[in-house]
Amino acid sequence: MIKSNIYILLLVIFISPSVKAEIVTYKPAPNINANNPFIMPSTEYSVELIQHGVIVSAFVYQMNAMHTTNNSKTTAWVNFSFSDRVTVRVTPLNFKPEYCAVLPASIQISTRKIHNAIEFDIDSPGHYSVEFEKGIYIEHPLLIFANPMETDIPKEGDEHVIFFGPGYHEIGENYNIPSGKTVYVHGEAYIKGQFNSSNSNNIVIRGRGILSGEDYPARTANHMINMSNANNITIEGITIIHAPRFKITLRGKNHIVRNVKMMGWWFSTDGTSTGENAIIEDCFFKVNDDAVKLYSSNTYVQNCVIWQLENGAPFMISWNGRRDFGNCYVNNIDIIRVEHEWDNENLAVICAVHGGRANISRFVFDNIRIDNSQWRVFHLVTRPNRWGQWYPHEGSLSDMTFKNIQYNGIPRIKNLIMGHDLQHPVYNMTFENVSISGERITNLNKDKFFYIEPVTTWDINFK
Repeated sequence: MIKSNIYILLLVIFISPSVKAEIVTYKPAPNINANNPFIMPSTEYSVELIQHGVIVSAFVYQMNAMHTTNNSKTTAWVNFSFSDRVTVRVTPLNFKPEYCAVLPASIQISTRKIHNAIEFDIDSPGHYSVEFEKGIYIEHPLLIFANPMETDIPKEGDEHVIFFGPGYHEIGENYNIPSGKTVYVHGEAYIKGQFNSSNSNNIVIRGRGILSGEDYPARTANHMINMSNANNITIEGITIIHAPRFKITLRGKNHIVRNVKMMGWWFSTDGTSTGENAIIEDCFFKVNDDAVKLYSSNTYVQNCVIWQLENGAPFMISWNGRRDFGNCYVNNIDIIRVEHEWDNENLAVICAVHGGRANISRFVFDNIRIDNSQWRVFHLVTRPNRWGQWYPHEGSLSDMTFKNIQYNGIPRIKNLIMGHDLQHPVYNMTFENVSISGERITNLNKDKFFYIEPVTTWDINFK
């Protein structure tokens, strides 16, 4: 069964009256060709999807590295939607595979070598890195973005819908979205530009297409999706690439960011910064600054996969919080790679360099797995810094729990827990079932992996 707006095939096989198997792949926009310096067909890999004996070719995108310090020379990816179960077949174009691993490691995916290809099976949506190289730094990764099937697709022509159909769209750096609108980005749409809105409510941005910031100067342009004083914003399913700054920044309350794939090369290409009462789930980050900024109360982050480049932290709690906040929960996170190479105050997996007046408390990090890293897990300090105004008598970190955390690397530097002085303490921190390099941390061996400043901290407990 073939639909005109879907590339190659929409495969529908009825196994029984109640079970349906489907694969949907997407045709690339016309601007994606070998002459495009920002995005092109992959020169490294071809990918086929196999379901119940039917083979579907999937388009493989490729980006070249943009920053001189990037370790990945290229990043390739495949984007498709499916249900039931699918076999992914990857054929390297320039070498014969001798080794292959699929991350996250917690998924425990086994691969099979078939002639010059490898195959593996997936039976649920997710984000996977297929790697033919060993080590912390991978030069030519292949990412598999396996989406759930779309439901309730908006109709073109609906007055409440801004519809970006198949093909290339150039919208500029300040495309405004009014309240109450749904922006639909078709899986074959490639949008060059940025979405903005202010004083708005009830906006949805969804689809399987691409939003690119390739035209805008790094670190000085606007964020890719920037909504100020906005409430009830949902962003789902799209891929954001070549961001000059943040991928998504939302102010206001009640936001959802779900199954968004984010890739950026430059410093300051953070992932998400959301307002209060936010849910960030099932997302993928390959970014060169903080992946998730936990700067607002009632932020829930779950089921995400993070590839942290040279700069920033997968989870940043504060640089300069000015108002008290907390009640944040982070659960079931796979950090497949942390590429930090030098000692900087914000280079840790879970980080706070708190230089503001806020009392930040009530955080829980649970089920965090770090596959490849040589740096520290925790850097929790209060201290003056260049990003905020220092208040001599206010500002603290407290009541935080870190449990079921597994770090598979060998850290070059100890974890740091330290207050600036007695007016800016760090206290009541619980570390439960935390293991580093295969060794579980207890009170007896904590000094091997942690430096805890004795005067400005208290009630630091290991279980």
